Amino acid sequence: MSEALLVNKEDAMLRLDNDEELYCELIDMFFDDPQFDVDAFKGFVAAGDTENAHKASHLLKGVAGTLGGDALHHACQTFEDIQKGKIKGDRVAASEILVETFYKTMEAFKEIRPTLG
Repeated sequence: MSEALLVNKEDAMLRLDNDEELYCELIDMFFDDPQFDVDAFKGFVAAGDTENAHKASHLLKGVAGTLGGDALHHACQTFEDIQKGKIKGDRVAASEILVETFYKTMEAFKEIRPTLG
């Protein structure tokens, strides 16, 4: 997975009307008040709690999309589609990919943030 796919700053900036200050604030909020709890998500998946697993994934997908976390957005969408039966796949494996992509995306944001205003 390439870094360009992890964070697409250009698309995020377009969604935010090229407001770099807002982009910085949103990234900071993502770190300061994380809405996605990896352990809780893993627990939902392991317990077969599809409703709460979906809620967690859906929330993360929205944040990822806004911030330009394209790979994470895609991983969340794939997980949701498998859970809903829209596509075939292993929901546990998809959840593991989602978590792995979450961690990689967080690292990419940590690298990008100091380069912003």
